[in-house]
Amino acid sequence: MKKMEYDVVILGGVAAGTSAAASAKRINKNLKIAIFQKEPYISYGGCGLPYVISGDVESAESVIALTPEKFKEKKGADVFVEHEAYNIDFSNKVVYIKSQNDEKIVSYNKLVISTGASPIIPSFDTWGENGIFKLRNPDDARSILNFIHKNNPKKAIIIGGGFIGIETAEALKKHNIDITIIEGTDHILGEIEPEIHEEFINSLKDKGITFVLNTFAENIIKENGIFKVITKDSVYTADMIIVSIGVKPNTAFLKESGLIMAKNGAIIVNEKMETNIKDIYAAGDCATVNHFITKENVYIPLGTTANKQGRIAGKNIAGINDSFIGVVGSLITKFEDIEYAKTGLTLKKAKEKGYDADAVFIKSGSKAHYYKGSKKLKIKLVFEKKTGKILGAQFVGGETHPRLNTITSLLYTNGTVDMLRNMDLAYSPPFSPVWDIDLVAATQAIKKV
Repeated sequence: MKKMEYDVVILGGVAAGTSAAASAKRINKNLKIAIFQKEPYISYGGCGLPYVISGDVESAESVIALTPEKFKEKKGADVFVEHEAYNIDFSNKVVYIKSQNDEKIVSYNKLVISTGASPIIPSFDTWGENGIFKLRNPDDARSILNFIHKNNPKKAIIIGGGFIGIETAEALKKHNIDITIIEGTDHILGEIEPEIHEEFINSLKDKGITFVLNTFAENIIKENGIFKVITKDSVYTADMIIVSIGVKPNTAFLKESGLIMAKNGAIIVNEKMETNIKDIYAAGDCATVNHFITKENVYIPLGTTANKQGRIAGKNIAGINDSFIGVVGSLITKFEDIEYAKTGLTLKKAKEKGYDADAVFIKSGSKAHYYKGSKKLKIKLVFEKKTGKILGAQFVGGETHPRLNTITSLLYTNGTVDMLRNMDLAYSPPFSPVWDIDLVAATQAIKKV
């Protein structure tokens, strides 16, 4: 068993791990840092994978930011791909790592756990057969595209109506594949406001997407080359299957380690990315994050958050005291020309957290009504009745991104609907009505404060 020594050992690359290494090296070039990554890739944009399948991104290689060799050359950290940590001795500060060819005992002064998350895959009979897929890394995207090109499938079932499920549906539709989405709850896209959900799902139905809600896939079998998704009440057939029902943190090997974790296995960290064990940091999809509004540890695995957490961990390791103020749960996606965006709390969640909350639901257009190309736009704005403090918002329609970011900025400053109503938002007919939908929502909300 080979022995190695490093100042900083990072378990996992992609977003948080590479950000931690780059951040620490930028501050202290003398630090000896190594990244051990289970996958063959060290740095890639997983959020771009559905768009590889759709053809909006040229190839799976396009989402790969840096090869292991380039990362070492540019950032100065050693990189070991296809190396998996299987045990950590925190008392003696050593990590046990295995690869296909050997095993290593690696000692460290500081350790960053950024092992990410893996798709949740139920025990389907056909898992592993050609034609049933997950979508998590560049190889998955290549496999899906290869299957489409070789087999010309006509029907696909996506199990799971979350963000990846919706984005993958859009991608497959571009290949003229009929799509059915099977979702276990009565809605898609997680914590979505009812009015916004109705608009979004009806728009997708109008575009030919079939939804089966309140239904769990109990098993998937294959007969005569056709997949059959078996539910409690029915059987659905397809030529290919995408499983996208969520992810779980890659922390099973740390179960008895003494690290404090959430119920789902995510490692709980503070604002400095420190765990409960000295010199051990965690970041990315294997860790929790502070919710700026509720001040709770939450699990929202996103690449944007992983990069921020990794950067903070790297800075603290290198001796620069820094903190991450947390997230407000900002998310955005689209299906063709219909966008969905959210930030902060839903009305239901705000009430659950003890706020005396209310909301307004507003319909408008994305441009001046007389300007060509104006798109329908709707917002549900959530606020505290006593103070007018903005708690969250959700949008559906077109050109939601700048409106969402306006609300997000106010959430981080404890902004109120009165502040929003009086904001000097830029106006010109090609960009918004003279009264932008954010301003209209705030004006109506004031009446309830």
